[in-house]
Amino acid sequence: MEDAMGQTIRWRDLVVFNPSAGAHLDRGLVLKRKPGPNKVAVQRLDGAEVTLNAGDVIVVDRSYLRAGMAVASASPDLGGGQVGVVTGAATALDVVRLDGAGAGEEEHAPAAVLVATAVPPGDLRRVREFCLGDYVVSGPWLGRVFEVSLDVDVMFGDGGAAVCRVARAGSKLWTLNKDSLNRHTNSVFYPGQRVGGSLRDLRAARWLKGDWKPSYLEGTVSRVDTAAVHVYWVASSVSPAPPPPPHQQSPRDLTFFCSGETNYGFWGVGDRCFFRAPAAGDVPRRDRAALTTRHWNRRRLKPPPLGEKRDRRRAAELEQSMSVVSGTRTAVDVVWQDGTRQRGVPSVSLVQFVARRDQDFFPGERVVAGTTAAVDVHGGGDDTARLEARVGVVRSLSYKDQMVRVSWFKAAAERAGEEHVEIDCHETLSAYDLRRGNSCRDPFYGNVVVRRSNIVGDAGGNKEKYAGGGGNDLSWVGHIVDLCCDDAHVQVKWGDGNTSKVLLHEIAVVKHQCVGDMLREIGDWVHEDGDTNNANDSSKPQETAAIINNGNDSEGDDDSGSESDDEDGHAAMRRPAGWVGVVTQAVIRLAGKVLAQGRRYLLNGSEGSSSELAATENTMPGGDGDAKEASTMKGKAEADATSDDKSFNFSRFDVVQSPLDHHYLDNMERDTGGGRKWTKRVQKEWKILENNLPDSIYVRAYEDRMDLLRVVMVGASGTPYHDGLFFFDLQLPPSYPATPPLVNYRSFGLRVNPNLYPSGTVCLSLLNTFGGQGTELWSPEASSVLQVVVSIQGLVLNAQPYYNEAGYAAQAGTPAGRRNELPYSENACLLALQTMLHLLRRPPAGFEDFVRDHFRRRGQHVLRACEAYLDGSPVGTLDAEARTMEGVSRERPCSAGFRLALLNVMSQLVEAFAGIGAQGRCAALTRCAMYGY
Repeated sequence: MEDAMGQTIRWRDLVVFNPSAGAHLDRGLVLKRKPGPNKVAVQRLDGAEVTLNAGDVIVVDRSYLRAGMAVASASPDLGGGQVGVVTGAATALDVVRLDGAGAGEEEHAPAAVLVATAVPPGDLRRVREFCLGDYVVSGPWLGRVFEVSLDVDVMFGDGGAAVCRVARAGSKLWTLNKDSLNRHTNSVFYPGQRVGGSLRDLRAARWLKGDWKPSYLEGTVSRVDTAAVHVYWVASSVSPAPPPPPHQQSPRDLTFFCSGETNYGFWGVGDRCFFRAPAAGDVPRRDRAALTTRHWNRRRLKPPPLGEKRDRRRAAELEQSMSVVSGTRTAVDVVWQDGTRQRGVPSVSLVQFVARRDQDFFPGERVVAGTTAAVDVHGGGDDTARLEARVGVVRSLSYKDQMVRVSWFKAAAERAGEEHVEIDCHETLSAYDLRRGNSCRDPFYGNVVVRRSNIVGDAGGNKEKYAGGGGNDLSWVGHIVDLCCDDAHVQVKWGDGNTSKVLLHEIAVVKHQCVGDMLREIGDWVHEDGDTNNANDSSKPQETAAIINNGNDSEGDDDSGSESDDEDGHAAMRRPAGWVGVVTQAVIRLAGKVLAQGRRYLLNGSEGSSSELAATENTMPGGDGDAKEASTMKGKAEADATSDDKSFNFSRFDVVQSPLDHHYLDNMERDTGGGRKWTKRVQKEWKILENNLPDSIYVRAYEDRMDLLRVVMVGASGTPYHDGLFFFDLQLPPSYPATPPLVNYRSFGLRVNPNLYPSGTVCLSLLNTFGGQGTELWSPEASSVLQVVVSIQGLVLNAQPYYNEAGYAAQAGTPAGRRNELPYSENACLLALQTMLHLLRRPPAGFEDFVRDHFRRRGQHVLRACEAYLDGSPVGTLDAEARTMEGVSRERPCSAGFRLALLNVMSQLVEAFAGIGAQGRCAALTRCAMYGY
């Protein structure tokens, strides 16, 4: 969606519109896209939400840009595709005071009186002292705010005849201003706001002035105080003292450090604020009495010596001196991927870039050489990735070529904690041959860090403590302002205002965690504790509060090389089977043997039965599409056939003994299942599979474990997965078909597709592992195993896997989509080739001959496809014979980085294929020798 000037409109953009609305009321903050063509919802300065045409607004600022955010040029082509990262931001604010009617009353719109322009954010404070996600310090501890409780004073009657204090007002008061959107500002309540409350809550409130009356149900906020702050402690300086209690933390014991990654971390239109007073020591004694009330912060300074009575009057006046931010002007410093730097870039000329890929490296980032491409095809060692022990720092990246300039450190000195780390050499290599060493631990622009001292392990040996002073000293906490490309240092600005260069072993990076994840983690231990009001028991929360990464943490989507279960809940199901599980297993095996003995009759029954099953399959949701997909896959497989296909004899469906390496072999449900009804449904599934499987999908069922299946799919031509093999283990639980089957992908630790995780999780609506609606979801009456496997091959292993990423489908045809779709396909192709090497070394049980015979027949086509890519054909544009399809443009050929990485994998494929007698060995070897990248 674009504004009147052709600029992309983003959430939280500052826009101007309708100049006739009056001074400072002609601007607002973009909230969301509204139903209808080019409609956006905008929060106006007075808090009202208005719906506008996108063509009637102009984007004038993006104050939410901050250090560490990836950005791109706002030009239509994203500045040629190069991405940068914000290293610093400076914002100037316009401040007004609203007088008159409440928000949303167009006929009596409040007047906006300009108070000040170009105000630095440091001169203002929010109505409430702490917001969700803020970093705070209490003595030797650093923590994050996850809940704030407010006490609100409300005036009633003429001239404030009565005043009551409503404790924990969040659930007891509501706003009366029409269309008020205070949830989009930095404070729900603010002085001057009209609020209402229930008779019960207001009557039970503490009355500071006057007495309660039945007519006092609506009033005006006169003061907002922070009553309590709940903090999640994440790091400490060297101190034997236990952490403060997380609950009922007094705000007077906390010192604000910085805002977290939340909606409250930047100043926007409609935010309520007060002016901060200068420190008392900065004002001459003779001028202190002249400080206006709006410049006196009662929480930060001692009040001027004007007498106790006058002080109370000034405090009351201060809370009435509320101002509203009306406009922002933001300029940012950016370092681009090619190593160039820009300072003072207008924020409106940039857009936040959220579609960052694994190969989008930035200058200063730490990288590790080597990928999981280095597979031991001889089988002489461990099957995990062979990684070179080389750590370096990125100096620049060429987006067009996908080539990276890296400075390598000597040995692993940086990780070993040496005081002086020297650069060993410089090298230019493919972005696909690099990975981030430890994305949780390695520093990045804007990261919060703590100064490291002597490491002290706890009883578990996994906690660290950090150096720092006592009291509210902030010299031990800071944030990274620059990553140095010429050495191993990073530049840190500390909480006391000083800036210094430090080595990595001198600091620890506070693990980035979004507020939603933090709240879920907090909810877990609160639930486990069973007592959310116990402020003195601080040991349990701290056991789960190890947000500081000590080098042992790993992200959920990291290519760890393992095939263990992840957060999807499968791990919880792999529990030891009790006596019920033993009975279940025996029943399933007995049923399987009976079924296997009568299988020929059951699977080749009457023609009427077969026709009935086929008709049922064709009438299921998406059945026509699946049938067409099956037909298409069958045609492609026939086209892929070579002269020696006749010697290949592997049944598409068969029932054999269960393999020992099946992912769900030990996953025995305690429920005995549906008995004969469940068995009949499994029989039906087996028959559907045998009669309807596409030629490119092979299935094995197991007579001793009817609940298990193993599926292999052949990657279709015209995709990055051409001629690859992809294995899936399935289990039909006792609740089947009320619930969908469990599916695990044999990943070898590689993420070849957004829907296929390194852990083996398959993300698909049909499996209820991803959101969906209607026929996209599992239906006990209509869905089947055939539908699952065909959907995985047709919808997941497709020609443009980039758009499978959640939310990225909307990028199709956009600059961001065009920028990323080809590099993502290039990486998917490399990972698919690496998967071939893993399968040749360790094929799944029962498919050893199939894997060998498939690559013996198709190996020459795989190498031929690699040669076509080396010649410039874009990935995913080849037919069954590895020829570029008609109508494919070569204006954007494969990148130089991809071709370089492809040569490395290709040499391993040649050797692996030669070992099984595949054709085309000599030609491929000659081809590899011809390329000298």
